[in-house]
This record gives sequence, C-alpha cells and structure tokens, in this order.
Amino acid sequence: MVELNIDTTGKQIVEEYGSHADGKTFIITGPSAGGLGAELLVTLAAAKPAHYVLAGRTESKIAPVMDKIRAINPDIKLTFVQLDLLDNSSIRKAAAEIDAAVDKIDVLINNAGVAAKKEFVLSKDGVEAHFAANYLGHFLLTNLLAEKIIKSDGVVVNVSSTAYTLAEANTDDPNFNEGKDYHPWVAYGRSKTANILFTYALAEKYGGKLLAQERMPPGHPPPMPTLVSMQQGVATGLRASLDPELKASAPAFLKECNIATTLPYASDKAEALKLWSLSEKLVGETFGSK
Repeated sequence: MVELNIDTTGKQIVEEYGSHADGKTFIITGPSAGGLGAELLVTLAAAKPAHYVLAGRTESKIAPVMDKIRAINPDIKLTFVQLDLLDNSSIRKAAAEIDAAVDKIDVLINNAGVAAKKEFVLSKDGVEAHFAANYLGHFLLTNLLAEKIIKSDGVVVNVSSTAYTLAEANTDDPNFNEGKDYHPWVAYGRSKTANILFTYALAEKYGGKLLAQERMPPGHPPPMPTLVSMQQGVATGLRASLDPELKASAPAFLKECNIATTLPYASDKAEALKLWSLSEKLVGETFGSK
C-alpha cells in the first residue's frame, strides 16, 4: 500500500486507486498546459476513465494537454468547453454545454484560478478577480451541475492553497473597499479560504448528498514556498478524486494526501453559511436542497 505523505506522487496514487476511475466522467476547470490540472489528467489517463471534460478560457492552451492524453489513452473521450470564470454568463453557458455533453458527473475538480494579481481587477459582474475566478465562479458552476453530480453519487474536489492562512474570507467586504484596501496576496488568501468554507457549505446545503473534498497541494505559503514536483502536487487531488474510503469522511480537507484540520476560521459553519448567502446574492440565484 502506498505511503501517503508530502513525497507521494500522482503516479503512485493512480497505481493504488486507479481502478476507481474505470468508466467514470471527470470535469475539470483550468487544465492548461504546464499546470497541475493538466498534470493530473495526464497522470490519470494511465487508468481507464471514460470521459474528460476540460473547461477553460482558451482552447489553444488546452489542446496540447488533450494531445498528451490521447497519446497515453486514446479510448478516453475528450470534450473541450469554453469557460470564463470572470463572467457569470459564460459560466452558465458552460454548465449548459457540460450538462448536454455528459450523462453523469462522477468527479468535478474545481482547479482553475488566478494568483496574486498586482492590480485590483473586477470580474465582468463586478466582483474582485481572485474571489470571482478562484471561488465564486466555481460556486456557480458546481451548483448548476449539482443535480447530475448527486445522481452519480459523485465527488466535488475544490483546490485550496496554504495561502488560505494569509487571510479570512471577509464576507463583509469582498471588494476591498472598492479597491482602496487591495493587497494581492490577501486577495488570493481570501479566495482560498472561501474555497474551504465552500466545501463545508456544500455538504450542509445538500444534506450530505453532494460529497465534497478540499485538496491542498503540499508546501508553504509565500513568500517562502516549499518547492515540490508536479507529481507531488497532483497526488492529493488524485486521492480526493479516487479513494472511495474518503466519502465516509466528506466533507474533508486534505493536505499532503491525508485528512487534516484547518485553521478555525476556514471551517466555521456560520461563516460558511454566511459566505453561501453572499454568493447567492452575487450570482443572483439561490441553491441547495436544505
């Protein structure tokens, strides 16, 4: 049995749990060439998943990843869907296209995001860019796809970062006093804390029917990050996606391939529900079966 720690590689996880990918449909956001999302899909291709839906802004950045996947396993069906997480109308269109393209969703990996943008930028819908791209866009996409995920007894994997330790979500002022108090790393940290809170809120709002895992690549937050390989970086996400034993622990926060605890503010139930309410207001729609 594989040892689960900071040194575990994605290939080791696939060797251990790859059979649980057989015949399954995986949706992932932001799997551009050179990124962790792409590395995860290429590594998992050694197993027998049935269908990948790759959602991103620019098809040309994802096409090389699709070519690599085909070279490893030509039997995997590949679908590209255009998705701009800074535009709610694009997210709704992408969700409709995904819904039409798949009969089921076994795993949704909310991987896409932006990091430490120097300038204060708003999404098309008027929300600070880190909060919108890293969290709010995935909130909308996940909820629009929730019915099909639940029917498949599927799993949602949200991507956080040790940068969550830099800032609480701050649901009272997601736009930094209209940019006057903006700091790029605080913005990034807020969005990653929001992702963790979202994981817990999903379980609460859907009565445990929608299973969510939060995975965090190994390392430490800036300004002194720990350097790890791409293979180490995808191991936790692969375990979150594949290991059926984790379902009993969902919602779960995973770090270095193991279930871990968060700082208290990142798993506070009241704050998670407050974030959910704010998010519904920002996207103009209510969600959840509870």
